[in-house]
Amino acid sequence: MAVGAAPVRWALIALVVALAAVGAAVALWWPPAPAPAQRATATVVEPASCGGGDAYDRVELKVGEQTRRARLDGCGHSVNEVVEVVVPADTSGEFLVQAAGTMSDDLPFGTRLTAMLMCLSGLAGGLYTYLLLRRQRTASTVAA
Repeated sequence: MAVGAAPVRWALIALVVALAAVGAAVALWWPPAPAPAQRATATVVEPASCGGGDAYDRVELKVGEQTRRARLDGCGHSVNEVVEVVVPADTSGEFLVQAAGTMSDDLPFGTRLTAMLMCLSGLAGGLYTYLLLRRQRTASTVAA
């Protein structure tokens, strides 16, 4: 009678693996990554002290045909220093730009992939530990 239960167990394991694969695919590709941010060259017009609460340098940059002012997510630059920045998609009102060297172009997908692989490796490590402990318990029960 135990022989009949074995195919059902393998079918359940295959179902769980298939559901995990579909879940991983959904986690990686949904929601779609936002449009790639555009890069621009900005000039620091008002440097900020890094010790204050408002530690954002003010920069001037060209967005389309307009010269705009924005806050730079950084501090301590000197006046008229040229900085390569990443401009967000929405530039209406006051907006925040980031230094281009601090931001990856493939951030959303890469972050999701890293998180998924970390979770899967933790799951695999936990399953391996469970199997080792189960094997050890079975061996000690048989020896007794």
